[in-house]
Amino acid sequence: MSADSKEQPVTQAWIVRAGRDDTYEDLALNKELVAVGWSATGDLTSATTLAELRQRVQRAYTEVERKSAESYAIQLLAFRSRMCPGDIVLLLRRNSPDVAVGRITGPYQYRTDLPSRICHVRSVSWARTDVPRASVERELLSLPPLTTVYRINQTETVARLARLAGDPRQTPQAPVVEAEPVAPATLNEAFEPFANLQRNLNYARSLATAGQHLALLQVGAFEISDVFRAAWVQSVAALDHWVRQEIRARMLKLAAEPGTKKPKAFSSFQMSLGLVEQVQLGAVTLVDAVDQQLRDRGHLVYQSPEKIRDGFSLVHDVNGFWNSVAKVLTEQSGDGVSFTGAEVQQQLQQIAHRRHKIAHEYDEDPDDPTKKRPIDASSATKTIDWIEQVAAAILVVLGTGGTSKATGQ
Repeated sequence: MSADSKEQPVTQAWIVRAGRDDTYEDLALNKELVAVGWSATGDLTSATTLAELRQRVQRAYTEVERKSAESYAIQLLAFRSRMCPGDIVLLLRRNSPDVAVGRITGPYQYRTDLPSRICHVRSVSWARTDVPRASVERELLSLPPLTTVYRINQTETVARLARLAGDPRQTPQAPVVEAEPVAPATLNEAFEPFANLQRNLNYARSLATAGQHLALLQVGAFEISDVFRAAWVQSVAALDHWVRQEIRARMLKLAAEPGTKKPKAFSSFQMSLGLVEQVQLGAVTLVDAVDQQLRDRGHLVYQSPEKIRDGFSLVHDVNGFWNSVAKVLTEQSGDGVSFTGAEVQQQLQQIAHRRHKIAHEYDEDPDDPTKKRPIDASSATKTIDWIEQVAAAILVVLGTGGTSKATGQ
């Protein structure tokens, strides 16, 4: 019996992330479908097991690292074989802070009539396309930022999402956890700074949602675009705060491990003589002294690519840092959009520069000083998502964001 013909009595819920190609979202909503990348694997109709999919991925993506290839295979298995008609699906939109909610209506299809190398497809009946992300924040906090397909396992959560999809029926049966994985493990379970980053970015998304809804109401009491500017500033502040927290957590961990190999910048970290003397006298531990010195450096700002790289040099050897980040972003998405280290830095620099213009120059339009530069929900959402994904890629580079086998929430 094929995977498609097995009985699936339990309603499942899935999160699918829109591809970074700007044409994807309109295609998904207008043609009522969800899709994933990794098109080089070809038609997966006859590939029903993880082993078969792993072979397809390995043949098609020979240059991709093993962990990324395994992630591809796991997510393709979920999309091709585990996702079933009747299941709930959330589409994280790229051009809006809202989420689309619907139900899968058909089996896996391999289509060659769609643009932008979109081939792996499931048909969907969208119930709503305007659900605020704040309504599903709990689910999104469990979603690894570099994952395209993710299954939600908690019974009460599936029931709540079913209601969002317009189903008033009672809570479905508890889903059965399979032996095989369906999604990479979350990053935020072990790393509290990243969980804080996600919460702060979700606040920025809430601002973008509020601005979008106010625009629909045609509120004229103030300039609605300033709400999107507030979301932009909040997202950059969230990045700055995360880098600071991440560096501190890792510095203190290294300080608590005498004798272990340290990055060069850590070994040359400057500390006041007063703190050094307190350590020598036994008044404070080295960990406490490092913590105090980091607090005294709290004026440092981590927004530009150079400052971020220099900050992480304290806890990691950063040769080729941004090239490594770009490689992770390129490999783990599977959507065919590639990056170089220079492009990642340029995009971050532009985001930080726009934040400075908003905060210090009222975002004045250089071509018309009587107006502000245009901004909308789409550009704010893309900025927030980009910051989250870059941070997740940095964690992979630091050696703590690799994928592992898990079944979701």
